[in-house]
Amino acid sequence: MRLQLFLGLVAIAVGWIIYKCRQSRITPIHVLNPAYDYIVVGSGSAGAVLANRLSKDPSNSVLLLEAGRECPSLADVPVAPAFLLQTESDWSYKTEPQHACCSIFKDKAMRWPSGKCFGGTSSINYMAYCRGNRHDYDDWAKKGCTGWSYRDVLPYFIKSENNLNEKNRKSGYHGTQGELYVSDVNTTLGSAVFVAAAKELNYPVIDVNGKKQLGVTETHQATVYRGHRWSTARAFLDPVQSRSNLHIADNAHVHRVIIENGRAVGVEMERGGKVIVVKAKKEVILSAGAIGSPQILLLSGIGPKAHLDSLGIPVVADLPVGENLQDHTFVFVDYYTNVTLGHSIETLESIETQLKYSLLGQGPLTMTGLAEGIGFFRTKWQQDNSADIQLHMLWILIGHTKKVDSRMVYNINPESWKPMEKAHEGKLGFSVMVTLLRPRSRGVLQLRSKDPRDQPIIDPKYFSAERDIDVYEEGIKITKKLASTNAFKQYDTKPVVYAVPHCQGLTYDSEEYWRCIIRSNVLTIYHPTGTCKMGAVDDPTAVVDPELRVKGIQGLRVADASIMPDVPAGNTNAPSIMVGEKAADLILGTNSVKDIPLPADIAAPEIISKVVF
Repeated sequence: MRLQLFLGLVAIAVGWIIYKCRQSRITPIHVLNPAYDYIVVGSGSAGAVLANRLSKDPSNSVLLLEAGRECPSLADVPVAPAFLLQTESDWSYKTEPQHACCSIFKDKAMRWPSGKCFGGTSSINYMAYCRGNRHDYDDWAKKGCTGWSYRDVLPYFIKSENNLNEKNRKSGYHGTQGELYVSDVNTTLGSAVFVAAAKELNYPVIDVNGKKQLGVTETHQATVYRGHRWSTARAFLDPVQSRSNLHIADNAHVHRVIIENGRAVGVEMERGGKVIVVKAKKEVILSAGAIGSPQILLLSGIGPKAHLDSLGIPVVADLPVGENLQDHTFVFVDYYTNVTLGHSIETLESIETQLKYSLLGQGPLTMTGLAEGIGFFRTKWQQDNSADIQLHMLWILIGHTKKVDSRMVYNINPESWKPMEKAHEGKLGFSVMVTLLRPRSRGVLQLRSKDPRDQPIIDPKYFSAERDIDVYEEGIKITKKLASTNAFKQYDTKPVVYAVPHCQGLTYDSEEYWRCIIRSNVLTIYHPTGTCKMGAVDDPTAVVDPELRVKGIQGLRVADASIMPDVPAGNTNAPSIMVGEKAADLILGTNSVKDIPLPADIAAPEIISKVVF
């Protein structure tokens, strides 16, 4: 036992030395200039890209402001995202009590993680690289967002990306020269079984970021490079932080944008316990995310007049800031098996695993969280030829161990979680995340007070649209059909009957049972969007125009997930990076993607799947 402990410590020490030697870190600036050409607020998925692109021209002075600091080294370990939540690297937001769902949560309120460190949420997320469906962006364009069709935005996805999968590199849909490394996720037996089950049901195997999205993928991809997380901080900031015209400031909490005579002229921030002002000669760009950007706008007097009046904030522009809040949610469906389809907790904790990762950047610790199998599916409720349900297969039963559960992360009431823990004790199995891709429900974000330190009021109004539950039901049916295939039957796969207190007495597998489970157990996948909606200039529901300019205010733009009119049918990190790329061109008046070739079939419609459940 002592020898094992000694070897483990040696492995960690040697790995740490090697890791630190090959690791680059951002060195923030301490003394700021009085003014810069451009001020970018937020160093996340879009903000890091903007800082990189705007500072490429040495004649442009750029200040990038981050409220947090450097993320801990643990953030670079792909399997460890859950351990970063509810730490100083997380804003740790919390929703208002939900009326139509969330009975398993304390006070029916859900925690919403959001990155508070260099790289923003790209530094604490689960690293999935899913752009969404081509129809998402074509719909944006149809709704008045000129220049944002799939044909328009695909070059920006390609520009950022350096895809390490050889087949994808040759497809025409992926980039090979960008700063953002995208690689295949380390998978286990569970992923192979998931794909085999989908094939039995005649679902195609596809590249979810390629020509078609409907189907499953054998090569789930993520922003991982050589076994380490590849956040936007590492991709876009590390290589250029030495530019003399780029200043990167940490611990800089922006309170408001300073607006004079209808123009943004700077920002007020708190740094080092002092409130200071820095001026912007050209523009202020908010890239603080779907929570941070609307909060800053509201504190600056830009938002719904009635709300601002109620707080005594002078109205600068009466715009629907904070409205149109959307989020992706998911529900776990669990199954027992007679073997482990993935890695055991003992394997993850073994010295061999730690050595393999520390010395080689390989092994189970390179897996992105717990998910590996992934697929996109279309239910009967989806009118166009795109997915409305996404499935992730997790190689472990959620709740199987306290080391990987989500009680603290999501604010789950222990009394609601205990029955699941007890049921899973000594059992083997897997969990499937059934994700609602196209929610009809819309929420709202408002200020809690005039104090910028107070977290805003976040009310996603989950299931305010009953149709969302209908779609979930169909997604669960797909999951059950997959679990009933021969691919899964060979492992004696059996459904877990939930012992949820609020659903006791309901007949298992009845419609009432599943609708209760959906309402009780729904969780956020933390993809908030839409709170600074983009739209046509004459669209009364829009906050920014198609060039991301805040309506009625000069020198102020928003560039992050908050501008998305509708949440894409995928993950939001890649689309946010795309927004940052396109925003840089809009600001500079350039076309950096004019020479990027596009696949010949980009305008070809997808073939509608014959298998629709």
